[in-house]
Amino acid sequence: MSGDPNRDWTEGLSAAERVEAVALTVSEPQTANWVAAEAEVAHETATKYLSQLADDGNLIADSQGQQTTYEPDPVGQYLIEMRELYEHYSPDELARSLEEMNEQIRAWKSEYDAETSNQLRASLASEDIGDERERRQAAREWDHLATRRRLVEDALRLYDRFPGEPRSASA
Repeated sequence: MSGDPNRDWTEGLSAAERVEAVALTVSEPQTANWVAAEAEVAHETATKYLSQLADDGNLIADSQGQQTTYEPDPVGQYLIEMRELYEHYSPDELARSLEEMNEQIRAWKSEYDAETSNQLRASLASEDIGDERERRQAAREWDHLATRRRLVEDALRLYDRFPGEPRSASA
């Protein structure tokens, strides 16, 4: 069993951790059976932990039809990431990160003569460009940075809302 390379990711993880790891990384709603198979746990075990994750707001459970499906809750994920930024980075570190993201976005605006990532995508319709792949990649990264920037901005606002609060339970 230990020689199977497909099983390496499960070593050292509890059943709950495996279910969580699988459930929080799916890109589309999945059933408890699917999660159980991927996490290598019994269906009942997957159902138990999926229900807990849904109760905690980490997953959205949809019971339309005959099966319940689960998918990550985007709001819950956003709040978890914002809390991690708040707990692990100082306001100065977050501000530096924000500056770097803004600088990169300004560079793309200048390089591609576009004000938004969608304007950059629209430029792909031009016949005289030869860097379509680079432009598509830049547009995807631009969207990602825009999302990260909003996340960092929200994490910085936590310092105004909770001044002087310990940043984590272990602090």
